[in-house]
Amino acid sequence: MLRESVTTSHGPRHPLHLLAALSMVLAAARPARAEGDTPEARVAPPEAAAAGPTGHQGAPLGDGARRGAAAATGGSTVAVAATEGVDAAAAKEGSSVAVAAMEGADAAAAKEGSAGASAADAAIEVTIQAERPGSEAASRVSVGHRELELRPRLRPGDILESVPGLFAVQHAGGGKANQYFLRGFDADHGTDVAFFVDGVPVNMVSHGHGHGFTDLYFMIPELVTGLDGYKGPYYASIGDFGTAGAVNLRFAEKLEESYAQVSLGQYGIQRGLVIASPDLGDTWRAVAAAEIYRNDGPFLSPERLKRFNVYLRATHDLGDTGKVQMTWMSYGSTWHGSGQIPARAVCGEGELGGLNPPPSAFGEPCMDHFGAVDPTEGGATARHMASVSYSTAWRSADLSALAYLVRYRFTLYSNFTFFAEDPVHGDEIEQNDDRTVGGADLRFRKQYEIGGARFTTTLGAQMRSDGIDKSLHHDEARERLEEKTRAHVDESQIGVYVEQDARLRRWLRVVLGARAQWIDVNVNDLGEDLGATGNKSSGVRGQMQLLPKVTAIVSPVEGLDLFGHFGRGFHSNDAQGAVRGAGAATLITPAMGYEVGARVAPLRGLSLSAAGFLLDLDSELVWSGDAGATEASGQTRRYGIEIGGRYRLGSWLFADVDATFTRARFRENAGNASAVALAPTRTLTAGIGVRPTLGAFTPFAALRVKAIGARPAIEDESLTAEGFTVVDANAGLRWKNVEAAVDIQNLFDTTWREVQFASESRLPYEPAAVTGIHYSPGWPFTAIGRATLYWE
Repeated sequence: MLRESVTTSHGPRHPLHLLAALSMVLAAARPARAEGDTPEARVAPPEAAAAGPTGHQGAPLGDGARRGAAAATGGSTVAVAATEGVDAAAAKEGSSVAVAAMEGADAAAAKEGSAGASAADAAIEVTIQAERPGSEAASRVSVGHRELELRPRLRPGDILESVPGLFAVQHAGGGKANQYFLRGFDADHGTDVAFFVDGVPVNMVSHGHGHGFTDLYFMIPELVTGLDGYKGPYYASIGDFGTAGAVNLRFAEKLEESYAQVSLGQYGIQRGLVIASPDLGDTWRAVAAAEIYRNDGPFLSPERLKRFNVYLRATHDLGDTGKVQMTWMSYGSTWHGSGQIPARAVCGEGELGGLNPPPSAFGEPCMDHFGAVDPTEGGATARHMASVSYSTAWRSADLSALAYLVRYRFTLYSNFTFFAEDPVHGDEIEQNDDRTVGGADLRFRKQYEIGGARFTTTLGAQMRSDGIDKSLHHDEARERLEEKTRAHVDESQIGVYVEQDARLRRWLRVVLGARAQWIDVNVNDLGEDLGATGNKSSGVRGQMQLLPKVTAIVSPVEGLDLFGHFGRGFHSNDAQGAVRGAGAATLITPAMGYEVGARVAPLRGLSLSAAGFLLDLDSELVWSGDAGATEASGQTRRYGIEIGGRYRLGSWLFADVDATFTRARFRENAGNASAVALAPTRTLTAGIGVRPTLGAFTPFAALRVKAIGARPAIEDESLTAEGFTVVDANAGLRWKNVEAAVDIQNLFDTTWREVQFASESRLPYEPAAVTGIHYSPGWPFTAIGRATLYWE
């Protein structure tokens, strides 16, 4: 629904550019109304209102207003006052946000206010209207830093799982990218979920391990001040991989406190973290952080994970309505992994129905739940990213631009089939990816009124280029035996979009969008067989798609919104599979999505939502980096419902519950069965977090549960991937500048399988390869203690 805040009084006239800046501030603060939390106005991107992550953080405030907004957090309403000589320091903590644009006044002390800041007699009449970010769909979510503070956040996946229905699980060691589940998709490492960091795309095209590979371990969870979650292909500014949904993570540009933290836990967990946000005056803001982490895990073969992260960000204000921001992130990691172990060989487990004989049938001992067939699996990776963004606003328009450069290296040792292909040396493979990524993002937005209706027109362009060297080797204990493939890939993407957001009536809003997408690839296979024809593996290819989007929002009464959506999206396929002579894959795979939903706010702080969706994915051929070949896949259909509730009481209590029920099927039965392997069918997430302030003490605690139901592991459903339910918790106490806490993973010590696959393998004593369930075990009960020292 449309929200507006009006402050009326008499006073001097102010420049129109200042009023425009205030309008952008209000638009940036709007997530609070919908989701019960207000992210910092200075870091909330205007794309949240215009639907789509681009990473530009909108028009900044004037000097005094910037400082006030930097501290303003939490709440459900926003009051904006343009003042002269008014001290806004009296605005205190509570349920609304006061943002004062000051001329000659210091608003640095402006906090969350229970009734908003009162404008003094210098206030002028200002009427500001803006759509709430997250208000364009029942399935949209905008999460602020207050909510994130009330959740356990030991790993990047914990942040992502604040998006209802999104699961991030781990296999093959803590240095490898998560596996993601969303809306009936087993999205592997990111094939159908698009991820962004302040607008910079993270998914790696034509990756050496898997297309869309998304490793977010370069992210320090404490630096994330908010995120925007999108479901379905309904947003014109979201391109590749955004079929099931997308997530844009917003990082800090200024923190109220600096701190140092040390964590120690079971299984060799050690972590050191330092975050500094020095005071650099009125026009500069900065954050610097460094993290070092290691663990051995509960595995019999220690994981020996080592990780190092560096984050640097500087922001400079250019006048009252512009800013430039420079960011550097560096990350390195090495690890060993126990891989996926065969259930048939695990003591006390085996496979349901005795599908495959246990080790005892061959006179061999069984293996431990945390054992390994090949303990030399694992890898190493490094990622360095630099980005520069600029934004400005004038009158009723704003412009933002982003440029980024990424340098990336990756090596992974895996053994999925053990001794099926090479009974002597084993089947370990080594995958390498070495690339440079460069890109840019430009967006212009204009607001205007015609005949009482309010319109927002957005024009955008996105460019990206990847230069990739990738290879695949057959190894034994990380020593190369044979080079199977080596190729150089150049891949470029260009996307342009237009979006028209029309508030035709107070109760009716329509958003029309269109995106034109171009992808071209050039593959040079250095191992191509040049002595024969018909087996082409090098070449060039390009493809274009036009992607329309339609959204309608009806708000018949206060507190009730009804939504309808249609959109055409896509994910790309691996370049090597697209240029092959025989059996080439499509370069772009379209997806058609439909959704209806409702959101209601029956009580203050309580939001309930429900959505039903259907998504059709076109026929495709998928390149398998593990096998170095293409694998056929037919048309699929996914449909389901999502229900959720979120409750917030002030800034100290937050509770949520979300459940999804989905069905994924192949649209044409190929003769065996139509189930989509590993597609999640039922998920549940719920939790509660509290953080009251009691004088000099601030106790806090959180409890979260996540569950996923059993799902078919193979198309004919003869093998099943078991479901799991896991509970995590934390509790702690802050006294003045000192904090101590305990985090618990798997509170009830559940034995569970975090990741499961149905695949073919052969153990050294088996006469032939067999198909069965393979899994990575989830961690048992794990306690981690941490101590934090704060300073300003």
